[in-house]
Amino acid sequence: MSRKPDRVVSRALGGGESVNRLKKAMKNIFKSSEDKIQKMLDEITSIQACRDAALTGDDDLRLLAICRLGEFGAEAYESLDIALNDENPIIRTVAAGMLAYTKRSDALPILKEHTNDNNTTVKETVEFASEWLLRYGKEAPRGKTIPKSLENPTEILIDTEPIPLRTTDDVLVVNEYTITSDTLEYGITIKNEGSTPINDVSVRILTYPQEAIILVDPMTQMIETIDSGDSGSLIFGFSIYGECIEGEIITSVNLVDSKGEVLSAKAGNVFVRSLFNQFNPLETAADDFIRLKTDMKQWNREHTILAEATELHESVLLILEGKNLHVFQRDAIEREGVFMGVQTGLAEGKFSKTRIAVTMTVVGSMNDSLSKMRIDIFADDPEILQTAASDLFETIQRDLGVLEEK
Repeated sequence: MSRKPDRVVSRALGGGESVNRLKKAMKNIFKSSEDKIQKMLDEITSIQACRDAALTGDDDLRLLAICRLGEFGAEAYESLDIALNDENPIIRTVAAGMLAYTKRSDALPILKEHTNDNNTTVKETVEFASEWLLRYGKEAPRGKTIPKSLENPTEILIDTEPIPLRTTDDVLVVNEYTITSDTLEYGITIKNEGSTPINDVSVRILTYPQEAIILVDPMTQMIETIDSGDSGSLIFGFSIYGECIEGEIITSVNLVDSKGEVLSAKAGNVFVRSLFNQFNPLETAADDFIRLKTDMKQWNREHTILAEATELHESVLLILEGKNLHVFQRDAIEREGVFMGVQTGLAEGKFSKTRIAVTMTVVGSMNDSLSKMRIDIFADDPEILQTAASDLFETIQRDLGVLEEK
């Protein structure tokens, strides 16, 4: 493509004089902007100035003040918390980012109060900031750090990784969890199977499925001493804000032995899954469901079950009702020694009002201990389809005694 000569461009803009005026105006605009920003920065050098500007300045000044507040660490928490309630989503987004910028894990309780922000960008920033602080955030120092004198000053020039803690086999860690419709409690028990006491036992939550739960207790808890042969327990509470909980709770356990050496214990991971606890039965009729499911996503799974078909059909009803589903279809037919039963239930999420429906079809020969079962899941949210199917199948296996009860 050929380039138009400057004279043609000039004429299109109204002549050479118009171009000169445009250049001059743009120059003045950019110069003014730079001077304005520098002036605003000069006015917010102290934390108090940043606090005041974050509350009373115009949008530009407030953004600059909030960005600078992140440099002041915990002293800025109150102001950043206020900014997270601002009506401007840009202000809220920047405030969440600045809490992560502090690199302090004690900023997490502030972020957790805003995980349900109605703005997608703010919500994603809060989630990212929380996850980043969980992984890399440092705990608040308890006092002034006293530099340690190095026998060999050249050691400071060596870029080495921290030496990992030695793991002890004398400490057994047992993990479990309980869940209700709106809370999850993660319990951890530390058993001292060694011959001497252990001290300063520290348990820290490293990660958990943050898309549906938020930690409401401190992420690190301590047990002062556990004598030989004894055990100590801690509970971490989580608040549920989403329907589908699925993922691992990962912890670290550190302790000090009788010799004063800091050791780690094999903490293990706990896989948590909960879906139907966060749903309520949703009444409907079979005819209405035919219309509803056309707008829902579908997924199915087939299984061979070691159970007689009619007995399995009866168990399915109790399972569906136990999953908070309103069972509106329950059909059964027997023909030429073959039994087929179909049951369908519907529920609605407590938080997002997401609907989920389950159809369980059982087929098998009469008096035969082997049956076929198909699980059909319909949901507004396709992300929960497989989780729902897995949850139901595990429940059936536990009901049949194939899996142990949790």
